Amino acid sequence: MITGIYGMNIAVKDLAAATKTYEGLFGVKATPLGEGDFAFPGLIGATLDIKGFHINLIASTQPNTSVAGFLERKGEGVFLLSVAVDAIDQDVPALKAKGMQFVLPETVAGDFGAVNFIHPKSLNGVQVEIFQPAKD
Repeated sequence: MITGIYGMNIAVKDLAAATKTYEGLFGVKATPLGEGDFAFPGLIGATLDIKGFHINLIASTQPNTSVAGFLERKGEGVFLLSVAVDAIDQDVPALKAKGMQFVLPETVAGDFGAVNFIHPKSLNGVQVEIFQPAKD
């Protein structure tokens, strides 16, 4: 089941400016994230690992992504909370059995690991990413 809080994703309009701000605040160098680091195309970002808690700054390169829609509707801010799991293929069905509605009908896997997303309607307006990081 859930093994811990992995981090949070923050939707930003200007990735370079946001990265500079967060690096200055936390004194941590960000690692760039390319499109291959996301479950869906059209996203880029930067991640700051703060003692195991990951702040992911995410920007959209296309107008039709969920991040672009979020920025248009709500502006910059916390896009989702990410929790780590160790058996996503078992955990997603178990969470569905507890009444959680998921955004995706099937979990998406890639070089980054595997993800699915609990719909904000299930959790008081907060989207939660169920994330199984790729094994090193």
